[in-house]
Amino acid sequence: MTNSINLCIIKLFIMQIFDTLIQAIQSHQNQTLLILATVVILLFLFNIIVAIFTFKAYRLQKKLFGDTDKENLKEILSEHINRVGVVQVKLNDLDKIVAEMKRQGLTHVQKIGIVRFNPFSDTGSDQSFVIAILNGDDDGLVISSLHGRDRTRIYSKEVKAGGEADYPFSDEEREAIERARRR
Repeated sequence: MTNSINLCIIKLFIMQIFDTLIQAIQSHQNQTLLILATVVILLFLFNIIVAIFTFKAYRLQKKLFGDTDKENLKEILSEHINRVGVVQVKLNDLDKIVAEMKRQGLTHVQKIGIVRFNPFSDTGSDQSFVIAILNGDDDGLVISSLHGRDRTRIYSKEVKAGGEADYPFSDEEREAIERARRR
């Protein structure tokens, strides 16, 4: 009994809401039609936009997968995953090779500095020179050529970490080393 009374109350309440809504629509008929027309136009535009995006997605799917069915798509994706794994292994190998090349590259000639000078007052110009040849760790050698009027002398000295190894450097040799290190 209570349930049927509650249902009757709910029905009356809903009917009252609809009656109020119908009266509001009838009293503001022009505005209601304008609002409904605007909503219909907006929904139509929204529908067009959704259709455009759906068509673009469909074209992209066709471009990626062609006319494959469900089973073919699984095979394609499985093959692609396998290829990605192979590429990853090769990439890791290449990373190791590059790291080794970088390590070895430090031992190759990378920096050269040259200084020309005149060690003797009786010669005409800067015929003498010092050349510093260094690797990435600033190890290498300096070669000095002293040109005199009657002879030319050539000397070499080892460079360790940009400094002297066994023999002291002249000012020109230090300058050539600094020029090489700045490169």
